Amino acid sequence: MPDYLRSDLMYRQFCKNLDNFININESPDGNYRLKIAKELKVLTNPNYYKKLMEENNTQYMYISNLIFRFQAYKQDYPSIDKFLWELWGYGFDSIKSDEMNIDSEETIYEKVKLLDLLLGTHYWN
Repeated sequence: MPDYLRSDLMYRQFCKNLDNFININESPDGNYRLKIAKELKVLTNPNYYKKLMEENNTQYMYISNLIFRFQAYKQDYPSIDKFLWELWGYGFDSIKSDEMNIDSEETIYEKVKLLDLLLGTHYWN
């Protein structure tokens, strides 16, 4: 199978796994990983992201900076490197923004670990 098809499958699998993860872990009190998962949900909607970009919304810069910060982990998590390439193909940007470094490095790392988990087959339905 060509790499570009495998990548598309990776993105679609991520979207499906994220939805499954959120459904499985949904609870009234919520938890830290569920909160992080919900924050990653915007990566499953390229049209919403493009709308934010057109509106020059601050959330657009936050998401773009988050993607930029994910790049620091692609050596340790090779699946993330492929996923970032796929995000680019869907129109997501990777932009460094010092003003948008809202998340601590610990929080970014937790998002990376969850992202890596969701790129696998752990939450297939």
